[in-house]
Amino acid sequence: MKNNLALILILLAADCAYAQTAVEIQTKYGKSVDVYSVSEHVWMTPEYASDGQVCRMRLYPKRISANTNYGANSLPFNELRDVLNALVRVETRGPKKKSFGATATGGGAAWTTYDYENVSFTFISFFPTRSYEGVILKRGEYVFPKRENEAPSTESNASSDDFVEWVSKQTEIVMVSWEGRKCAIQ
Repeated sequence: MKNNLALILILLAADCAYAQTAVEIQTKYGKSVDVYSVSEHVWMTPEYASDGQVCRMRLYPKRISANTNYGANSLPFNELRDVLNALVRVETRGPKKKSFGATATGGGAAWTTYDYENVSFTFISFFPTRSYEGVILKRGEYVFPKRENEAPSTESNASSDDFVEWVSKQTEIVMVSWEGRKCAIQ
């Protein structure tokens, strides 16, 4: 009886020690997502158009790295601004649109959008007075209409200081989307 129990325990331990392979993980969970460490506290996940150009990026707080666990839920503003200016150079953005810096709210979240002719930046924040645990923001669920052929604003020149810190202080996600680049179906 003791020998049978010992054999069962050895077989169970061997089964637990058996590591999953990359193929097994991909079969079970799907293709991995590209994630880049773009600064000390920021991760970036790109999506691509069918021609291979980036059509959308998501930036979000880095919670872990090789040797560090971070406790912040929001993106540090100065670091985020520097990352955005490095990822999307000011001279490539085009002029600002009239709706530049507009904020919309709903579902316990706020979206502040900085629209340029060629690209838009959407800063997503959750209301601190409301628990957002369990809130899921699905792509396309909150879609704000874009004005067709919107004229540039009177202050149309892009600058590296376009993003407003007090609006962006609690930003948890930033979406960067390029005009005219349709993302390929993933």
